[in-house]
Amino acid sequence: MIRKINKPDKLLVLFGTAVFLLLGTIAAISPQLHSGAFEKELIPVFISLLVAASVVYFVAVGSFRKNRACSLLLIILFGLGFRVLFLFSTPILEDDYHRYFWDGAVSAAGINPYEYSPREVAQGGGSEELKELGHLHGDTLGKINHPHVKTIYPPVAQFFFAVSYKISPMSLAAWRVILMAFDLVTLALLLTSLRKLGLSLQNSLIYWWNPLLVQQIFNSAHMDILALPFVLGAMLLFLCGSRGLWSLALSFAVGVKLWPALLFGMFLKPLGRKRETLLQIFIFAVAVLIIFFPMVVFKIDSASGIVAYGKSWQNNSPFFTAVLSGWEFILEAFDIHPGHAQTHSRVGLVAIFLAWKFYVAYAIGSLGLHRKALLIIGGAFLLIPAQFPWYYTWLLPFLCIAPSPGFLALTALLPLYYLQYYFPPDPEGGGIFGNAVVWIEFAPVWVLLAWEWLRFRASGSAYSRQVHS
Repeated sequence: MIRKINKPDKLLVLFGTAVFLLLGTIAAISPQLHSGAFEKELIPVFISLLVAASVVYFVAVGSFRKNRACSLLLIILFGLGFRVLFLFSTPILEDDYHRYFWDGAVSAAGINPYEYSPREVAQGGGSEELKELGHLHGDTLGKINHPHVKTIYPPVAQFFFAVSYKISPMSLAAWRVILMAFDLVTLALLLTSLRKLGLSLQNSLIYWWNPLLVQQIFNSAHMDILALPFVLGAMLLFLCGSRGLWSLALSFAVGVKLWPALLFGMFLKPLGRKRETLLQIFIFAVAVLIIFFPMVVFKIDSASGIVAYGKSWQNNSPFFTAVLSGWEFILEAFDIHPGHAQTHSRVGLVAIFLAWKFYVAYAIGSLGLHRKALLIIGGAFLLIPAQFPWYYTWLLPFLCIAPSPGFLALTALLPLYYLQYYFPPDPEGGGIFGNAVVWIEFAPVWVLLAWEWLRFRASGSAYSRQVHS
């Protein structure tokens, strides 16, 4: 007997098909948008398709994330279909994967990837084995962006780069299979977390159908998703009472990408007992030191990726640009060289973030672990000088548990980042992109987040009055 398809599932199929067709069109035009040589007139088409997919996604999220009548199986199957579309596509306007491939080759050969920059190898530096790798993979070596900078990617990420190289050297397909495996583990942990918290499993649609995540990970092949299972695993272990293991899981997340370290403090307040707190700090610190030993064994200098990123990386961040302009004005007024504004701005933003992080982790009442994580990582994302679209993937698992209209809006706004490849660059004045587009990207987000915050404060005040009346 054929089961009658209910109305929610019919709508789910409609929305899923629409997103599938829009993402499929992006995959079809991807060869004309390769970072090395792209057809400029297709950039607005690509952005429009991704924004349109995001609009359909918003309607689906609003309709189904709490609707237990719709099929979780359909949600999962459509999300898998979105990913399969991009498995053999050409990365659009991105080339970071060349660095992953080179790092993987170096690590797989048993050579420390933090010792030499790609340019040094190309110029004949390093051991004979490293030179041989340079000759063997000279094409990849020549395509790495910022070749003068040593790799920034931490040791756990290097391990998975090496695994990809062992499976199939310099292969996007092999790398995407690894990304798919981590994505599926992330989904499984997310579903487990939703069940543990008593929330609808259909909330996973926020992560699993997100068009920007699918495009950034499975088309552009960014590695950021590798950290998500370790972060979600740490939070799940903590919630399940396995408090001897969560800090170890979080240390592995930091070994993939540095941002999970920002979450460590929020775990400590619920521990209560001083002895347990000190034990977890000890476990985390020792694990991180062991993991990062290959990175620190060589002198960290101006060519190190982490130093270069911290000192000068800047892109697509209107808030940082405004702070930087303010500091330049102040320094010039006091006859101080405006070149110092970079340092002043970065130190100031670090101070703002630390104050915000302390407030979220310790001062605000019980928000739940995932909502606190969203506020901490979301705050970091909005303050950092480089706000790349793939960084947004850090927030998506937390949005399934603590939805935020402001942060969700970034799904449709961040594709505008790629207009910097369309408008003529203007390093001095910022041009159309720096003076207009970045504000269109982020101003609505700040407005929505301010509205959410006012609602949160109002609901807190109303609850307080009710309790004390």
